[in-house]
Amino acid sequence: MNTKQYYYLSTIAEYGNLSYAADALNLSPSALSKFLSECERTFGSALFLRYGRRLYPTAVGRYVIECAQKILDEQNRMLLTMKEVTGHGRKRIRLATAPNRGATIYSKIYNPFSRRYPDIALSLVELYATDQPSAIARGAVDVALGAGASSTETADIPVAYEELLISLPASHPLAGQERICLKDLQDTPFVLQGPRHSIRILADQLFREAGFQPVVAFESDDVLLVDSMMHQAVGVGLVSKAHVFPCEELVYLPLDPPVRQTLHLRYPLGHTLTEPEYYLAGLLAEERLADPRYQPADDPFVAQLLDNVRAPSAAAKDKSTAHGTVGTALQTVQDVNLDTKVMEYLIAIVEEQSLSKAADRFFLAQPALSRHLRSVEAMVGMPLFSREHNRLRPTSAGTIFVNNARNILRIETEMFAHTKSYDSGRGGHFYISCDPLFAEILHKKVEPAFHRLHPDLTLVFTEQNQEQTLEALGNSSADLGVFLSTERSHPLLNCDVLDLTEMVYCFAAGHLPEGWLPGDPLPKNLTAQPQLLAKHGSTLRREQDAIFSEVFSHTPDSTCEAVFSILRKLANLGIADCIMPLNMLERTQHFRCAAFDPPKPLYLLLGSHVGRTLPAVTQELSPLIRDALADVLELPAKR
Repeated sequence: MNTKQYYYLSTIAEYGNLSYAADALNLSPSALSKFLSECERTFGSALFLRYGRRLYPTAVGRYVIECAQKILDEQNRMLLTMKEVTGHGRKRIRLATAPNRGATIYSKIYNPFSRRYPDIALSLVELYATDQPSAIARGAVDVALGAGASSTETADIPVAYEELLISLPASHPLAGQERICLKDLQDTPFVLQGPRHSIRILADQLFREAGFQPVVAFESDDVLLVDSMMHQAVGVGLVSKAHVFPCEELVYLPLDPPVRQTLHLRYPLGHTLTEPEYYLAGLLAEERLADPRYQPADDPFVAQLLDNVRAPSAAAKDKSTAHGTVGTALQTVQDVNLDTKVMEYLIAIVEEQSLSKAADRFFLAQPALSRHLRSVEAMVGMPLFSREHNRLRPTSAGTIFVNNARNILRIETEMFAHTKSYDSGRGGHFYISCDPLFAEILHKKVEPAFHRLHPDLTLVFTEQNQEQTLEALGNSSADLGVFLSTERSHPLLNCDVLDLTEMVYCFAAGHLPEGWLPGDPLPKNLTAQPQLLAKHGSTLRREQDAIFSEVFSHTPDSTCEAVFSILRKLANLGIADCIMPLNMLERTQHFRCAAFDPPKPLYLLLGSHVGRTLPAVTQELSPLIRDALADVLELPAKR
């Protein structure tokens, strides 16, 4: 395949609609539809499910699209680096962030920025927040992201607030408090950041206000080393809440009164951000605000930046926006369209150090290989090889090209191997995602009956909760789903009701509410009692938690958390209050059960994706499942 084809796949996935994607790519919808059909034949699997006018990636499709984007990113990196090392004039944006942790944001926003603006180099300058304003003022940096006080030298836009916490060893006598006053730590040694770090500057100010000079047991400009020394219990320290990860050896407490520092976007005073700078600033803000540990500053300008970054995701709804989202990225793909087979040819030239030997390896005529080489050099706009003593040697650009070409070929090879194994592994199998409560019944009743009808097909059951089953049906990794739900229908699914019960509140034995009689609905303002809970992650637990949030002002305590079989026995014994499906309780225990108002039905559903064309055997399999589970939610017989 070639990189233009990978770009087409990536664009179809982005827009989720062939017409809009075709409009963005300057193609006719019929041409793009034909391309997609050919791709699906190449991969041997459907890449998208069609529902209405929307396209949804299958499990294979999501993997192929992910690989396609990796290949496009690799090509963009290759072109940027080639132009960099050969001195080709290119626009550049210099981004400054704090060293170490602050710089990790660069790796997260590099790919999306390069996809949008492949002809602009984004370079990183690691500077402490205190050094950023002067660097911007003298023209050494274009955009910066840093914490601390605002500066008069630059335009500073507040993006978010990060609270500072005190890090204490778990054995410290004050570790059990909810909050801590800094003055209470004046006799405790501190582990501090270096004097240029924004937290250290703020810490020194706090020490002055508290009226004491701390005992500094250790300090370093390397925040990772500082963090390690805190974990070794060398002393207490101040850390950003955004960089805290719970652990056994440390306790993190908020200060009293709370202390926070501001995270700013910085650029030159009086400067109007260019379109690429504006997009970059939006990416930086979006990445930081995606972390809930940062509190948004709610600045109107930041809101505009975020709207600009998120515009492409809404573009599929509006054709007029579609062209703008592709931008220079499409132009680059059209100008540099690399065929992976040709990449193999050029790699062979490097390995053989000879045009003729490389041609012999692929049974090509030497002039034909030479034409391929000239074509690629014309596309990238620079020579890839030089001739020395009758040998071809790669130029600096050629060395980079071959290295990235190897990466692209590796990604493509792994992609085809994975899709082939997926296709062969799926052959002769029918996949069913089912709630663990019903897996045993399906194995005992459905599997043997189906095998008698179709001995060449194997049923593969995967025990999953409701959320996982919906995901499996959505991405086509499951053909059918058997799951419990309080909703009769779900978007994009065909749902048949196999059985029905309702959720009830069951009081503990001997603890009926005063004045409540069997048959009455659940009393209003019921006091929360300790509960019997299903295992965390199960569908039943999900429904229990949802009802708790409606009935009580807070989540009740847990008496125990157990698997279904044990939970059912405990509920029938009346060990504690619980929320259960009515069918789980023996009829003799129904006098302890109160219905919800309005009632909360619980459906057992058989689901499939509306966009899937299921094999003909489904017409025989579905009745078998229906018969096996038809009475599974019926009330237990009287004893």
